[in-house]
Amino acid sequence: MSSSDDMHITIGHSPASDGWGFVGTVTVGEDECYRSLRVFPTPGEALQETRLLMGDVLGTLLAGQEWRGLHASVGHTPTRADLRLGLVAPDTARAANRVPRH
Repeated sequence: MSSSDDMHITIGHSPASDGWGFVGTVTVGEDECYRSLRVFPTPGEALQETRLLMGDVLGTLLAGQEWRGLHASVGHTPTRADLRLGLVAPDTARAANRVPRH
């Protein structure tokens, strides 16, 4: 469901400004906020590379935010135990990550 107040981020492609190839684009709402620096021979290549770039950027931002949040909640640099890197039995880890239903 979407409303007229929703804002979408769209990853797409567009002809290059010089008419030679295609660039990847990122649009927020109606505003294009990014055009790839590189030019690609096909729209599909421009789209794929821009998707990969956007995924890398979002992944990096999300991982950094998760790290900062965990650091703040435990009060020190997170350890393997804080990150639950194989140090907790799978059933215990699942139980610890469950969100209570209200």
